[in-house]
Amino acid sequence: MRRELVTRAATIAASAAAVAAVVVPGTAITETVSPPVKASAAGSGHIPKTYVALGSSYAAGPELSSAPRTPCMRSADDYPNQVASARGMRLIDVTCSGAKTVDIVDRAQRGKTSEPQVAAVTPKTALVTITTGGNDLDYIGRLTSLSCGNAVQPAVAGVARRVCGAGRLPAPEPGPAAYRKVERTIARTVDAVRARAPHAKVVLVDYPPVIGTTSTSCSELPLTYSERAETKRVFDGLAEATARAARSTGAVLVTASKSGAAHAVCSQRPWVDGFERGVFYHPNRTGKRAVTQLILRALQ
Repeated sequence: MRRELVTRAATIAASAAAVAAVVVPGTAITETVSPPVKASAAGSGHIPKTYVALGSSYAAGPELSSAPRTPCMRSADDYPNQVASARGMRLIDVTCSGAKTVDIVDRAQRGKTSEPQVAAVTPKTALVTITTGGNDLDYIGRLTSLSCGNAVQPAVAGVARRVCGAGRLPAPEPGPAAYRKVERTIARTVDAVRARAPHAKVVLVDYPPVIGTTSTSCSELPLTYSERAETKRVFDGLAEATARAARSTGAVLVTASKSGAAHAVCSQRPWVDGFERGVFYHPNRTGKRAVTQLILRALQ
């Protein structure tokens, strides 16, 4: 039993440290440029179109193995890489874990980037995807804090305090003004992209859900009923704000929030890792593949 708890503590420490890296600034990093040209185009003189990926950790696809090497925690199989490979496009991936929407359009992300993400967009950019808004509302930070307080055994409480923030009060639930602000900043991001690349297709990709439509609980989702209800309200508010921004700007909208409803943490085939597994409450490999397919269908 003691060995099991020690192993569990180590898992919590590694995963929670990665989650902390999603929030805490690291060191400077430049964009990832990848030209995944299909074999049929190689050597033909064909110049692949450029795709710029903007957004936070749900686009960057963080994994524990990538944490020590990349402060933005972009993974090689995040949806931008998979979409670029499938479409034969040159990818400039400037997604960064911990990014707020202002880090995309207004400022450099402190300690991680030297300029706003949108600076990667040029008149030659053909495709731009954007996933953002969760950090504006402290969606994952609040969810992780609640889970730490509910799930950690006494034997690993010290680990939780050090890397998980156990004992800290979660931020208050956002009010209506916070969702209106997110809607406006997402819309302004789309406008900023179009100002730099008037002919680019702009796609807003929202978040796959942690909690499904039934608000079921399980060991990977250690929340009370009221905490699950609050988390779902925040998630739904973010999805609705993103949808309103898409409508007002005419951007293409990919609703992972709806398509993933049957693939929440407590489902048989989740798209998002639960507590104490992977990077807490972030898309797993199945989820990243699924969101990729949703984007590819939207592009068709």
